[in-house]
Amino acid sequence: MTGHLSPVQLEDWRRRRLTPKELLGADDHLAECAECRRLVESALDNDAVALYAELAAEADVGTHPTFDESAAYVDGLLGGEERRVIEDHLASCAQCAPLVADLRAFRSEVAGDLDREYRPETTAPTANWLTRIKAVLPAPLFKIPIWVYAAAPALLLLAVAWWMAWRATPNERTTRIAGASPTLAPSPSVNLGSPTPPTPEAALAVVKLNDGDSSLTLDANGRLAGVDQWPSDYQRLAREALTAQRVEKSPLLAGLSRPGSALMGGDDEGQGFAVIEPAGKVTLTDRQIFRWSRLSGASGYVVEVYDARFNRVLSSPLLTSLSWTAPPLARGQVYSWQVRAIRDGQEYIAPRQTAPQAKFRVLDQATANEIARARRDYASSHLLLGLLYARAGLVAEAEQEFRALQKANPDSEVARKLLASVSGSRR
Repeated sequence: MTGHLSPVQLEDWRRRRLTPKELLGADDHLAECAECRRLVESALDNDAVALYAELAAEADVGTHPTFDESAAYVDGLLGGEERRVIEDHLASCAQCAPLVADLRAFRSEVAGDLDREYRPETTAPTANWLTRIKAVLPAPLFKIPIWVYAAAPALLLLAVAWWMAWRATPNERTTRIAGASPTLAPSPSVNLGSPTPPTPEAALAVVKLNDGDSSLTLDANGRLAGVDQWPSDYQRLAREALTAQRVEKSPLLAGLSRPGSALMGGDDEGQGFAVIEPAGKVTLTDRQIFRWSRLSGASGYVVEVYDARFNRVLSSPLLTSLSWTAPPLARGQVYSWQVRAIRDGQEYIAPRQTAPQAKFRVLDQATANEIARARRDYASSHLLLGLLYARAGLVAEAEQEFRALQKANPDSEVARKLLASVSGSRR
């Protein structure tokens, strides 16, 4: 290259827009020309602000997940905090979100092939009698028509019968010719082919359910069909529930309810005054609607909400209605609440001391996002939505889905048992 690089050439070189030949020539020139190198360095200094802006934008997104982490997330192998971190990153990263979407599409496309078994044939087929005979005969005999080989046993039996008849006495031959020959015992049937090894019967379906737009089957070998589009974690969840014919109670419900106590006296005057909901449950929303029953003669009510350490986090104004919609609460936390009624200058508190505490859990954000995606992607599957609701402790929502599943399968004992196990977890 002769002469200095023009400003256009310098910009194209810096942006890597030159052809390979031009790029090599420009590199050689810059290696020898100090003046052109100064121009390039000054241009880089002018773009420092833009460079820092790009770095700052990438820093806001955070560290990108590795391929193994993305694959584990698509396969449903991550849980809890790990899954929440990935989902938060995908919500704000325009670079990783389409990559994970492509990975999920690829996983769905090859899911059927991943579950298929490939195995070589373990035993070679046994050679039949015709193959063994041809193996010991000279080559010219192979030209004999095949029907001759097939008829050979029958011809041999006819020859033996004729020889036995010829050895008989003249009187016996005369008698047989007259039609009074003794009846020959039927000869045992001869299997001219090689014995066929018994083949295992196809596994019959032990569970079959109509589930929205598809039909699910579970065979005796534990193979679940009709859910190839589901992630492996969801397939495993359905397989376990259909095999056990019950839905396990969610651990998120632990500690939210307890029986009442009769050790302490009650307040007969506030007998009909009690909290209604939320109590002893997991809630999907973080904006709770508190409801309670009326206390006759009360002039107002005040709702108070406490965290797990009994610190008051919310308090309502004086209310005259029997419900109150609270501001959003932190997700993943357990809360308790009470309502104070004021009548004739006295306070009455519900729940009473002898009644169970009104405790509830607000579902964590990661699980709430997972359920939202499942409701969007698998809206017609009552089985899957019911299982996801039950796993999250959302018993009322799970019971509604399993009632719809039983309605679609009125004769299914499995659908009835699944609904009964979910309804039993409310007690």
